[in-house]
Amino acid sequence: MLKKTVASLALATSLLSFGACRDPQIIAIPAAADVVRPGQMTVTGTATLEVSPDCADLTMTISADGARPGLATAAVQAKQQEMVAALMKLGIEAADLKLSHLTLNPIYASNPDGWSQLKVATYRAEITVTATTRRFDQIGPIMDAGAQAGASAMSSQFRRSDLAELKKQVRDMALTAAKDKAAQTAKALGIELGRVVTVAEAPNGQMWDSAYFPRVSNEVARSAAPGLAIGGVLQPLTLDITIGFELPKSA
Repeated sequence: MLKKTVASLALATSLLSFGACRDPQIIAIPAAADVVRPGQMTVTGTATLEVSPDCADLTMTISADGARPGLATAAVQAKQQEMVAALMKLGIEAADLKLSHLTLNPIYASNPDGWSQLKVATYRAEITVTATTRRFDQIGPIMDAGAQAGASAMSSQFRRSDLAELKKQVRDMALTAAKDKAAQTAKALGIELGRVVTVAEAPNGQMWDSAYFPRVSNEVARSAAPGLAIGGVLQPLTLDITIGFELPKSA
């Protein structure tokens, strides 16, 4: 019985030793350089649309003083009504008149040396009104009406009201240009285009990020060409679109 037990233990030990000494299984993983990847072709299409302003925003600030906040506010609102009435007589629609903001600030009294004291002498209320016109020949009369109503500050900015639609048009133009370039290149090289794998766009110029035309271009235009219409020179609305196409593995 003892011999059988010893023999069994020896056999088990032999089997375990055989299993432990077996060569490990090796799984080969191909390196990234060994993986055959399809090629790519990248093309860029550029589109530019020259844009001119079609409307102007005229900003006018009126102010009034009063011994109390309520009196100052009432006085400036009376000036506002006078200004709005004058602007509407010029044909400005109510929808094109906007009240930007109303501010009220204390005005402190000054001592004989000119330094302000911590004593309120009066209150000053200010209202900023923005009038929009699509007729540039109205800019002068609008500003004159603002001056007659007591406007203390006036400024103008020119913009394009349908800029969002123009951006879509430029994007379509840039996409078409990129696809045409890719098709022409592929035909010349005798290859076939695969699926689109990357698309990126890069806008250029100030007009893409701002609805208003740059003031400096207006000044340059007037100094270079005195007879040029108010609103300044045409501004480019430019967009670059880059498209990456997958190519056949044999290309």
